[in-house]
Amino acid sequence: MNVYKYHPRRFGAFQYVYPVISRRSGGLSLGVNLSPAGLCNFACVYCQVLAEENGKDKEAGKGGTAPQSFLEHVEDELRQLIGSYKDASLFRNTWLESVPTEKRELRDIAFSGDGEPTLFPQFNEAVKRVVAVRNEMCRTDVKIVLITNASTLHSESVRNALTEIVLSNGEIWAKLDAGTAEYFQKVSQSSVPFEKILTNLQTFSQSQPLIIQTCFFNLRGKMPDENELKAYTQQLQKLRNVRCVQLYTVARDVPEPWVEPLEPQQLDNIADDIQRLAGMEVKRYY
Repeated sequence: MNVYKYHPRRFGAFQYVYPVISRRSGGLSLGVNLSPAGLCNFACVYCQVLAEENGKDKEAGKGGTAPQSFLEHVEDELRQLIGSYKDASLFRNTWLESVPTEKRELRDIAFSGDGEPTLFPQFNEAVKRVVAVRNEMCRTDVKIVLITNASTLHSESVRNALTEIVLSNGEIWAKLDAGTAEYFQKVSQSSVPFEKILTNLQTFSQSQPLIIQTCFFNLRGKMPDENELKAYTQQLQKLRNVRCVQLYTVARDVPEPWVEPLEPQQLDNIADDIQRLAGMEVKRYY
């Protein structure tokens, strides 16, 4: 089994917290799924969730207030999974037993899941609870990570939650998959304007560090052309406090048959251009 490609968001009886062996984290990551119903304002053409749940509404609304019991369940599941990691039962009689020893180290707790985490109505409270559990049960070098499409970074409540993540040895991994509005729409299929994403990234990065996540691939047999890649690099140059760019291509099932992975050499060529033109570290994931 390729433990990097196997990425189920349900684990045994757990509904909201799940283990992943993450390429980008370099080991075990515990995912926190605040969007089990697929709450998202993007419908990316490479989205694994849409591939698995063909027919689900592609762009859900924000919904109402989540019951308090939901966060209590999330917190309880997180405590149980951390406990099973610490006594090593997590790796017995589960798919994780095939994971090499060097990849079993708990690296982070990540807000990810089936949708955009920051659309969860009580996202701020969820962050506080997860940080408290991490502080109680883990080493402080176990990071708190948010994986976000950057659509809500203008929200004061979201910014407050992200500040708490950063101050708690956390990282914000924000998506940027395009350089132009036209290509952005092809990839994200979202009603959120591309300019809103760019403004959010530029404003947020003025005061807080970011890691940029970018997925490039062959779209209907063609990789992003030279003009698109140039525009993308120019957008990166407008950002501040970018720790690195995590550049990757599709590695799991996708909802559209005309979305295909880049070859390693193609990804390397793009990464080299980004490093040269934007002056940023680029980490590559094939």
